[in-house]
Amino acid sequence: PALARTVSARRPLALVAPPQSPHASALAGLGVPADALLWLRAGSRTDALWAAEQALKTGCCGALLLWQDARPDALRRLHLAAARTGDTLFVMLRPLPAARQPSPAVLRVALHPAPGGVSVDIVKRRGPARGEPLVLDLPSPIVESRYARLARHPSAAPAARRVRPAAV
Repeated sequence: PALARTVSARRPLALVAPPQSPHASALAGLGVPADALLWLRAGSRTDALWAAEQALKTGCCGALLLWQDARPDALRRLHLAAARTGDTLFVMLRPLPAARQPSPAVLRVALHPAPGGVSVDIVKRRGPARGEPLVLDLPSPIVESRYARLARHPSAAPAARRVRPAAV
């Protein structure tokens, strides 16, 4: 819903260095039309971080999703750029092992597949720690059928969890 709200305000959704091509029909099902996407493919990690920082500084996008594993100094620069404008919803998706590394982010979560949705572990937040993960239902037929495929093949599920990226 948050991504759909940002694009409804006529501000694009920037996808910087996603691991796969954006699936336009899936995004449209979430309320994000294809003409609201700004897909940036970077030649290097440095280029991806630079593009994200510039987009955050200018506030040209309603939301920016960045797939990178960045060093603490780069994380700090991105955090400051996002805080300066305050207009852009900034989400950085990192590999699960990054959960053990320091980050200036106020909120950090780890996502795991769950039947019919996703399990959200809160790694860092303001306020008291939360012991139990949140389970969010995702009624999308795509999510349900993908999880069902994993669940039907018990021997494949552990292997799929190892190769499937987690977001932090």
